[in-house]
Amino acid sequence: MTTIRKFQAAMLLTAIGLQACTLKTEVYDDINPSIYPTTERDAEDMLTSSLYGAFRNNGYSGLFNAATGVHLSTDIASDYGLCSWDDGGGWTRLASASYGAISDSRNVTNIWNDYTNFISKMTLTIDRISGMSIGEDLKKRLIAELQCGRGFLAFILYDLYGPIIIADLETLKNPQNENILPRQTDEATRTFIVTELNEAAKVLPLSYRRGDVSYGRFTGGLCHMVLLKFYMRTAQWDMAEKEGRELMKPEYGYALVPEYRDVFTEANEKNAETIWAVNCKHGFQTHKWFPHVMTNNHPAFTGGWGGYKMTWKFFNTFEPGDKRRETIIYEYITLSGDTLNEKNRGKAGNSLEQGVIPMKYDVASANIVGENSQIDWIVYRYADAVTLLAEAIVRKGNTVTREAVDLLNMVRTRAGLNAYSENSFSGTRDFLDRLLEERGHELYFEGCRRQDLIRHGSYVTKMNEKRADFGWATPVVTNDRILFPLQESKIVEGKGIVKQNPGY
Repeated sequence: MTTIRKFQAAMLLTAIGLQACTLKTEVYDDINPSIYPTTERDAEDMLTSSLYGAFRNNGYSGLFNAATGVHLSTDIASDYGLCSWDDGGGWTRLASASYGAISDSRNVTNIWNDYTNFISKMTLTIDRISGMSIGEDLKKRLIAELQCGRGFLAFILYDLYGPIIIADLETLKNPQNENILPRQTDEATRTFIVTELNEAAKVLPLSYRRGDVSYGRFTGGLCHMVLLKFYMRTAQWDMAEKEGRELMKPEYGYALVPEYRDVFTEANEKNAETIWAVNCKHGFQTHKWFPHVMTNNHPAFTGGWGGYKMTWKFFNTFEPGDKRRETIIYEYITLSGDTLNEKNRGKAGNSLEQGVIPMKYDVASANIVGENSQIDWIVYRYADAVTLLAEAIVRKGNTVTREAVDLLNMVRTRAGLNAYSENSFSGTRDFLDRLLEERGHELYFEGCRRQDLIRHGSYVTKMNEKRADFGWATPVVTNDRILFPLQESKIVEGKGIVKQNPGY
């Protein structure tokens, strides 16, 4: 019974997000399945720990946290992202794509280090729930959520690092045996992602709406959104188009919110544009976006750290009447009465010296307690889906269609800008160039820019331009930096079986 209680306590502590506890190696034979897990509550607790424990934005933990999460790290490692803190040069290496396997365990190798094992946790939880005597409908849904989680996490890891390690059930059930597993082939990793997401989508509800008690759980809509992202990342335009059209079906209930800035307010969270978001609420999980992005001399938020910036160069690509500029701070009067703007930028982090403040979320409407906000953190939304569909249509047919232009105009006209016509573009490349810019304006700091630049074929060029703009020294960025490295210690532990990415 002692081992059972320790196991339950460990699962529950993880479920509610507590940190700083050291857990001993779990001995699976000591868990008596006749005692635990047996109830529906046991199954839910296991799922919360092994699945949703990864997909959080809670302080400094979770895949989407505001300090080391995947959204933040990938957008800093793009053409418009910066951090004003030096931090031993780590932020500059991230922003300039000059990171390494030894020097950069934070924001570069941490996603692999901290979250790869969650796929194994989900695999074990699927096995345990499969053998439980609980309602079949509940069992199917929980297993489908776990399958969605495995596919979702596998895609994130694949996008950042390439082929991943996937442990089989037999290996996981015998943790005392030393069994170093190699990274899967590229084909096997892709097959795993697609299979998991498609199987989950067959079972899960299409979507949840505001007021649903299950809002925040994984859905069929999320499965199809991740598949859309995956197919775009792997240049499978026909399959991407299929997934984009799936998400446009009325039964999912997705639609653009009429005003762009309303997407990111607390009062309007859980809106029809949100495909999936991390649910945040004081007392459960809250994020630290505002202190990371705001300066400490801005009257709207005291105590900011003046960290994350969008380059002035990129900000100046917004058209003057673009409503999305309203969610960016490019001019303000400081607490001491100084006016900061492009001409008078100030100095260091608590200024506009390096760039503008990509506030995004509405600080005025947020119920902030100290450093923490409970505005839901948006991971995927419909504007992302419709613009990817427009791109997939054009790439697949190598022609600019009326439908693709209309899809692009959905986000453009909402931003208060003039609609494009088919004659607005000189050809497919012109359309793709303008779509890339539109997505950059629409989805800034939502974790899309790095993928967009890679797909566009301009990641290396844009990053070298950025290095030149800021006077950062050589080496120049090459195609090797499209993928992040695995930390060198993981390669050493892999004893020649786990291979490093090229160029590191």
